[in-house]
Amino acid sequence: TQIAGGGSHTIAIQQSGFVRAWGWSSDGQCNIPSDLGVCTQIAGGGSHTIAIQQSGFVRAWGDNYFGQCTIPSDLGVCTQIAGGGYHTIAIQQSGLVRAWGRNFSGECNIPSDLGVCTQIAGGLYHTIALQQSGLVREWGDNQEGQCNIPSDLGVCTQNAGGNVHTIAIQQSGLVRAWGYNGDGECNIPSDLGVCTQIAGGHYHTIAIQQNGLVRAWGYNEFGQCTVPSDLGPCKQIAGGGAHTIAIQINTSDVDGDGIPAYLDNCPTIANPTQADCDSDGIGDVCENAFIASSTANMGAFSFATPA
Repeated sequence: TQIAGGGSHTIAIQQSGFVRAWGWSSDGQCNIPSDLGVCTQIAGGGSHTIAIQQSGFVRAWGDNYFGQCTIPSDLGVCTQIAGGGYHTIAIQQSGLVRAWGRNFSGECNIPSDLGVCTQIAGGLYHTIALQQSGLVREWGDNQEGQCNIPSDLGVCTQNAGGNVHTIAIQQSGLVRAWGYNGDGECNIPSDLGVCTQIAGGHYHTIAIQQNGLVRAWGYNEFGQCTVPSDLGPCKQIAGGGAHTIAIQINTSDVDGDGIPAYLDNCPTIANPTQADCDSDGIGDVCENAFIASSTANMGAFSFATPA
């Protein structure tokens, strides 16, 4: 149900809620704690792994040289996590951001005026947050301009970090990127169009277009930007150091009406015209079937007439 990438490892949450990890594990970043249990979210750092348990508490394991896996005792329940190169970031239940681990560039120094945030991301030595207003904030290392937010960026719906670059989706759905661009990771393809999701690798950028297809650009020595020709539409992407991960969408046609289930407004009953007279996203044939079923069930009950 979810994927994430670390420096040289990959993490996934199975449908059961259990976490799996594979790849480079020199610091134990792929060794899932035996008592971890069901999780709702995962993230990867350079050589560490982070998860939110079903209880809302954060766990982390792997490289802990800078204390990036040492969860603050007062952290409490969290709603989101992210990993930087050597630091960890979390949004507490209150919406406030916390960060811990390596702080040589101020990547863990939360701005006093940051306020409530809805999303976070980490770069190698910088931290990114999306404020409740939709404005992007950044702090930490800025040697390549990765924290220089474009003045015309405006309200955004999502952000992501590469090693030394930053990516955002504007309210319009268009992607912007800034910071290090030595491998073209900030050169947005002219035909990219509206996107629904973004992710960053060390020196490459990934996006899901509105049609569900994945695009990637930037450093490609290991084929991390060469999207497989048979990949098809995807619902989630993630970037590792020099690899890219995606969860494909099930394109099967369950009811045999020629429309894949993920696009079908009534996936279990054939409705090739996709008729939806009330424009509620549910096909008329499904609504009619529901009404018929409800009426039939009502007939199974008898009501006493008051004396």
